[in-house]
Amino acid sequence: MSTLPPPAAARQPSLFARFRLNALSYGYAQIVTILAQLVQLPFFVNSWGKIGYSDWLVLTGVPSLFILLDLGISQASANRATICAGAHDWPAARVILQTSFVFALMLGVAIFTLTCAITPLIDWVALLKLHTISNEEARQITLYMALYVGFQFIGGPVDGWFRAMDHAPLGAFLIANRRLADIVITIAVLLCGGGTVALAAAMCACQALLAVGQIMIANRYTPLPVVGIRHASWAEFRAVLKPSLAYASFPLSQAITLQGGVQVLNQLGGPAVVVAYTMARTLMRMIIQFGVVANYALKPEISRLAGQGDMARARAFTRSAALWIMAACVIVYACLVGGGPRIIEIWGRGAVHVGHLELAVIGLHALFNVAWFIPAALLIATNTHVSVATVYAGASCAALAIWLLLAQALPPTLGAALLLLVPETVVLAWLLASSWRSRVLPAGSSDGGQSVSTASEPLGE
Repeated sequence: MSTLPPPAAARQPSLFARFRLNALSYGYAQIVTILAQLVQLPFFVNSWGKIGYSDWLVLTGVPSLFILLDLGISQASANRATICAGAHDWPAARVILQTSFVFALMLGVAIFTLTCAITPLIDWVALLKLHTISNEEARQITLYMALYVGFQFIGGPVDGWFRAMDHAPLGAFLIANRRLADIVITIAVLLCGGGTVALAAAMCACQALLAVGQIMIANRYTPLPVVGIRHASWAEFRAVLKPSLAYASFPLSQAITLQGGVQVLNQLGGPAVVVAYTMARTLMRMIIQFGVVANYALKPEISRLAGQGDMARARAFTRSAALWIMAACVIVYACLVGGGPRIIEIWGRGAVHVGHLELAVIGLHALFNVAWFIPAALLIATNTHVSVATVYAGASCAALAIWLLLAQALPPTLGAALLLLVPETVVLAWLLASSWRSRVLPAGSSDGGQSVSTASEPLGE
């Protein structure tokens, strides 16, 4: 086992200080994500109109689903590598992350090849009811966006290196700036009068350059090779696959409720309803960013503490953080419900109107998500989250199926809001019941994933 010390070994800040620095970096990343949704929308509507923007959302939502094919490998591998780094098992960390890199590279190539073969055979206009985008334009956009997703894949294992080398805040900062570049490129193309194909091509080219830059920076912070295939291991891939698939169910569930909701709503209510709902959902989901930031900020520290055999400290700190952040989210929820209609009116320049009750119902799922997602960091960071991920995915699928069955009995916007709320309610209730009965949430070691007790064992090639 290697004795390579972590770069920050000479300085040992408190757990709160480390969490705060992580939270600042991941918070910056979430702010950029929010800006991408808030700032870009008026430019889209002014340049392409509501119908044109709706077409863009619907069409680009299809290749965006490709990101699910990562299968959670990058995140589960990052957790596993950070646990090994906490135990100073650097050869194991290298095997894990190079395996993740090879998988991401092969997946990106496979997706682009498959897209090239299938896209010309699809009548996109008829399938998605597009109004302003032709079939030829739709085919070009899907190709560019498939490449875009491929470059996004590369960022996952590279970010894992930053976490393993105890530079998680820097990795989060770089990932956020890739998203910030998307905002700048989008606004620039729209202001120059560019169309949908030009925007997709520009976003793809920008991500290619930034992926290379991210790798170059990562190489400066580690004596181990960030990019490579020599130490990739099929045995490691099999070992990480189960928790990876479980982790993949989280974005899959989100895709079902977010992208699936938009697709169904477009069929039931039309473009105007889609835009109003999307704006209301975007505004209220600002609350979720608190939980996301806390979860991401906690995971590197929990993984490292797990490698050091100090899970009691991780559990106590996570509980305290969850209580304080949840209290803040309740206050933010009340403020958004009260002032949201006016915000949306200004945001949409008087063209979109949403009521207080609609915002309250649409946004309730965000509170429930924060309530379970922060404590779940204890499970996710140690790759013991199989059961909770399965429940979340199952509830999301069931909610969509129920909405489709009751589509004629529910107003379209209410159906979309319930689609968001039901999975969060189910998984929160399940976690509370499980924790009360057997304390499985604090234990975090009996969920069918990677056991903390074996995390520091060498993972031979």
